[in-house]
Amino acid sequence: MLVDRMIAGRQAKLSPILEDFLRTAHAEAPLSGEELLTAWGDCDRVRGRLLTEMRQYPVLLMPVCSVPAFRHGERKWNIGGQTVAYLNAMRYTQWFNLLGGPAAVIPVARSPENLPIGIQIAGRPYQDEIVLGIAAVLERYYGYLPPPLAT
Repeated sequence: MLVDRMIAGRQAKLSPILEDFLRTAHAEAPLSGEELLTAWGDCDRVRGRLLTEMRQYPVLLMPVCSVPAFRHGERKWNIGGQTVAYLNAMRYTQWFNLLGGPAAVIPVARSPENLPIGIQIAGRPYQDEIVLGIAAVLERYYGYLPPPLAT
């Protein structure tokens, strides 16, 4: 509802990720005002529960994605005979979009196809310095190797 006006006349310039997101969003009827307010309330309740849990563990280290590293533009994968779509694979990062807290991704290894494998460091809102400090330590430890240039 919010994005369509901003991209009017510029759809050809959209990224594949935004195109996928919009396809998913347009597959459902727009939310009514009451449904939107309920969704915002639900988000606040989830945020509150997660922040309560994060009192004991203020920084979380977790996967970035539920599938191995993938090539730019790939949007679905066959894992164990089931299709996993991009938005489902990226659930680990979506929680922190909802939370509104800082998160960083650090490459720590490479797949057999030489694609980066990263970990996500997520923290409580306004704890950016802590997340960035941990990211800096991990980056120094694992060392960043830029991806090979395409020939």
